[in-house]
Amino acid sequence: MGQALVILCGGDSSRMGTDKALLPFGDQCLLEYMVHKFSPHFDKIYLSVKTRGDYGHLDLDVTEIPDIYLNAGPMGAILSSLTMIVEKKAVFISIDTPFIQPALCKKLYDASENYDASCIGLKGPLVESIISVYSKSCIPAFGKSILLGNTSNSQIQSKCYINTVSMAEAATWSPSSLEEQLYPLSDRDSYYYALLYHLNKEDLY
Repeated sequence: MGQALVILCGGDSSRMGTDKALLPFGDQCLLEYMVHKFSPHFDKIYLSVKTRGDYGHLDLDVTEIPDIYLNAGPMGAILSSLTMIVEKKAVFISIDTPFIQPALCKKLYDASENYDASCIGLKGPLVESIISVYSKSCIPAFGKSILLGNTSNSQIQSKCYINTVSMAEAATWSPSSLEEQLYPLSDRDSYYYALLYHLNKEDLY
């Protein structure tokens, strides 16, 4: 069974004021950019979406997974995805971090071998970034967290066997810094900055 990547696209984008996935990014939209970037490196790409068909008009080679657990944030989206993917585990990233490199995700996937999950021990301004590998064995922990209204990672960390990679080690996995790779497109200012950066640099694939 191949390696899978899930791109979380179901956020409200309230600060951006429009769907981040459809923002122009070079000569395509952001979602197209992300899918084309990762397709050569993963056997299957899933999109975690609010409603099935949200991005069907883009005609991408992906499978959409609609949120089952509403108002549960990324945790609900991850749980919905884990219940629907055919693979035993997947890498999870957010649509609003377009500079994440496939090498980083592949290494984190490898680091999950013999574990329920793997993540980077992010600190400071990067701590809210989403880049983790979760397996189906984490489903009970995610489900209990949502049932108890606990949308933090404390339940997951206590119930799942997680390989937490240090930032120092993860920084060696790709030429780009973690700060660059996890730069979030959270609002219009950060989007315009990222767009200018993208258009004025070499291709980051």
